[in-house]
Amino acid sequence: MYNQKDTSAIQCNFHQDSYTAMNEIKQKINHGKSVCIKAKYAEELSDKVTYLMDCPQYDDQKEDCSYCRMITDFHKQTAELIIKARCLSP
Repeated sequence: MYNQKDTSAIQCNFHQDSYTAMNEIKQKINHGKSVCIKAKYAEELSDKVTYLMDCPQYDDQKEDCSYCRMITDFHKQTAELIIKARCLSP
């Protein structure tokens, strides 16, 4: 199974370009000073995740696609959790 360090092993330009953009957004989330700022970046992350989940090259028979989808789903859940946290913030 892949771990976060192994995502470069996925042989797909679509994945690599999107994953690089998602990592940049995650850095912004991590450095956000408030839940509202983090949620704003989480919405950006959610947009990138949606873009990657709609990959025109997706093939459920390819191992790379399966791992990409699994990683992307994890990012989707993370973004949704941060966005929901905004609603709990005073």
